[in-house]
Amino acid sequence: MIMEKLIDKVTGRESLMKLNTEQLKTLAAEIRECIIDSVAKNGGHLASSLGAVELTLALHRVLRLPDDKIVWDVGHQSYAHKILTGRKDALKTLRKMDGECGFCEPSASEYDAFTSGHTSTSLSLALGAACARDSLGEKYNVAAVIGDGALSGGLAMEALNNIGQEQKKMLIILNDNEMSISENVGAMSNYLTRARTSAGYVKSKKGIDSALEKIPKYGKGIANFMRNAKEHVKYLVSPGVLFEELGVTYLGPIDGHDIRGMEELFRRALKLEEPVIVHVVTKKGKGYAPAEKEPQKYHGVSPFDKDVGVQECAAETYSSVFGDEISAIARENSRVAVITPAMTLGSGLAGFSKEFPERFYDVGIAEGHAVTFAAGLAGSGMVPVVSLYSTFAQRAYDSIIHDVALSNLHVVFAIDRAGLVPGDGKTHQGSFDISFFSSMPNVKILSPCSFEELRKMLRYAVNECDGPVVVRYPRGANQYLGDMGSFSISKAAYVKRGNAVTLLTEGTSVVQTVKCSEILSENGIECDVINLRTIQPVDIECIKESVKKTGRLVCVEQAMHRGGMGENVVTLLAENGVKTEYISVSLNEYVTHGEYAEIEKRYSFDAESIAERIKKEWFDGKEKA
Repeated sequence: MIMEKLIDKVTGRESLMKLNTEQLKTLAAEIRECIIDSVAKNGGHLASSLGAVELTLALHRVLRLPDDKIVWDVGHQSYAHKILTGRKDALKTLRKMDGECGFCEPSASEYDAFTSGHTSTSLSLALGAACARDSLGEKYNVAAVIGDGALSGGLAMEALNNIGQEQKKMLIILNDNEMSISENVGAMSNYLTRARTSAGYVKSKKGIDSALEKIPKYGKGIANFMRNAKEHVKYLVSPGVLFEELGVTYLGPIDGHDIRGMEELFRRALKLEEPVIVHVVTKKGKGYAPAEKEPQKYHGVSPFDKDVGVQECAAETYSSVFGDEISAIARENSRVAVITPAMTLGSGLAGFSKEFPERFYDVGIAEGHAVTFAAGLAGSGMVPVVSLYSTFAQRAYDSIIHDVALSNLHVVFAIDRAGLVPGDGKTHQGSFDISFFSSMPNVKILSPCSFEELRKMLRYAVNECDGPVVVRYPRGANQYLGDMGSFSISKAAYVKRGNAVTLLTEGTSVVQTVKCSEILSENGIECDVINLRTIQPVDIECIKESVKKTGRLVCVEQAMHRGGMGENVVTLLAENGVKTEYISVSLNEYVTHGEYAEIEKRYSFDAESIAERIKKEWFDGKEKA
C-alpha cells in the first residue's frame, strides 16, 4: 500500500498549521524531493530554492496569504512557495512553454504579490505595499525575503535607507546563505532577540529612560551615559549595527532550517509596529549533496540526471568564446580591464579572473556602478570591458548615457544573452538593448552571427574603436557557420544574392534568415540576404543598392520593433529618398519562457514562419519577381 505523502495533504495554511515538528521536517524533505525532480527534468534555479524550504514553511505558518504579502527578491528561492500555494503539479512544467514560470508572476497566482526576476527590488516593493496599506487604512502584513547577495545592490540599500525613514511596519527576512553560524553565537543571539522583542522589555526600556531623565541634577547625564554605554556595547556584540543605525530593528542571526525557531521569532517581530529585519542563515543547496558542495554550479541549471548530478559541458558558447578572446586580447594589451556585476561564471570570465586578477573587477550586484566605474577607468587611460547580460544592462541606462556616452569614453560593452533567451521568461529576455543603445548617437553597436565574428568584433572594439562600443551576442551556440570575411565598421556583408526580396538581418537572427531564403528559393523566390553586422552606424549604401533592385525589404531582428534595427533603417531609407515595401519581423510584446525553438516559433522568428509571411504578403497568387 502506497502511503499518501504530506505534500499531497497540505492544501493551505489550515492544513499546514495542524502539522507537528516532525511532520514539518518530513514535509520539508518531500518539498525538496519535488523541487529536485522538477529542476532535474526542466532546469531552473536549484540551490537557492533548496536552501529556503524551512524559511518558506515558517513564513507560510505565520502569515495569512494571500491577504498578507510575501515579496520574493528575484524569485530564485520561491519554488517551495509555489508548492505550498497549490502549484506542486504546475512545477512539473517549470520553464516550459505555457508552463510554470521560474520566478514570481502575479498573473499566474494571487499568492505572487509582484513580478520578480531582477535582483534587489523586494525592499522597495515591500515598502510601497506597506505605505499603500497604511494610506488606505487596510490591515495586513508585508514581508520581504532578500538574499545577502541582493542586499549588496544599490537599489536595496536605497530602499533600506527609506524604510528607516518611513518606519512602516514590515518584516524583512535576510536570507544569508553564505556565512555559517556557530552554536555559541546562535544561542546568545536567540536569547537577546527574545528579550528585545518582548513587549515588557520595550516598555521597560522606555520607562527606565524616562525615569532616569527625571532624577534631579544628574538624571539626564546618567541617562545619556547609559545610552552611550549601550551604543558602544552594541558595536562590540551586534552584527546588525548597520540596520539599527538606519532605523531598522535587527534580530538574529537564527538558524534558517529551524522552522519552530523562525516561526516564533517572526511572530514576535510582527508584534512590533516598525520595520524589523530578521537575519536567517541557510545552507544553499541543502538536501542535495552535489548542490551543497558546489552551490554556484547548481544556481541555474539545465535539465540533468539527479542521480549523476550536473555534468560539465565542453561545448563552446558565445560566453566562453568571449571569455577566451578577451583573455587573449588582454595578454597583448596591458590596458584592458574587465568588469562584471557578480556574473563571473555566467559570462565566461572565470579564466580571465584567474589570469589577470589585478585587471578583473567583480563589483557585486551593481550594474550602474559597474558602468560609472568603467567610465572612471576609461577616463584615466584604461580600456574597460563591461560584461553585462542584456536584460541587466537595462538597469545601467542612465550611467551609460551620463557617464560614458556624453563624454565619448572608450568603454566596451560586452552584451551577453542578446535576443531571445529560453527558460527564464519575460524578465530575462534580451529584447531591448538595440532600442536603448541605438538612441545614443555616438554608440557603435556590433552584432556577430558566429564565434569567429565575435572574435573579430571584440578585437576591433578594444584595439581600434574610439568612444563607446557595444558587442551584443546571444546565449548558447546558435551560430552561422559560413565565412563572412574580414570585419570593417559599418560594412554589411552579403550572405546570398537575389532579385525578389531584400532580407536584412543581424547576428542573433542570421541562421533563421538564411534558412528562410532557402525555403523561398525552393518556391522560385530569390533573395538578397544581408548580415548588417554593424547595427549602428548602418551601412545604408549597401541596403539602398539592394532595395532599389528588389523593391521589398524584410528586417529580421530578435528585438523590439520600436527603436530597433528595422525602424531605424526604414527611416534612413526615407531620408535618402528610397521607397520600399516593408515587413518587420520583430517584437511588440514581452516574451514568455520556453525552449529556444519553441520561443522562435511562438514569436514567428523561425525560418518557416518568416517565409510563409513573405509569401502570403507578396507572392501568393501573384507572379514572382
